[in-house]
Amino acid sequence: MTQQNSVEENLQLMKTLDDAWNSQDWDTFKKRHAENTAVYWPGQPEPTRGRESHHNEAVEFFKTFPDNHLVNNPYKILFGQGAYTCTVADFTGTMKGPMKGPGGKTIPPTNKKFRLEFCTVANWKDGEIVEERLFYDLVGMMRQLGLG
Repeated sequence: MTQQNSVEENLQLMKTLDDAWNSQDWDTFKKRHAENTAVYWPGQPEPTRGRESHHNEAVEFFKTFPDNHLVNNPYKILFGQGAYTCTVADFTGTMKGPMKGPGGKTIPPTNKKFRLEFCTVANWKDGEIVEERLFYDLVGMMRQLGLG
């Protein structure tokens, strides 16, 4: 039988996950996600499945937006209930690398910046995220990057 973490413990784990994202500490990033995690992104018809797949897409995101940063110290909103945490933070970056677009088409860098609110709702089990839902204004982001 496993013991579920408290809401406070899960909130602290979420903070360390976002700290790991910001510093590209991929070992901690992977430790915070379950082996079979499901990550739902805006604009993706299906979730990303599995820790390694999510890690790989995170690395690719940094190739496109190397200066991206999630402002989590402090978060705008941070709360939890049961096995869930919810965070809202400002998210910024500059498109310095190519990005895969619809149909696998490569979109060249625009060198334009984005700034938006980013929300993560995470379901935790045994100190790992088993399901993560990410919410942000994808259309607004594309417009800021000169792509919409």
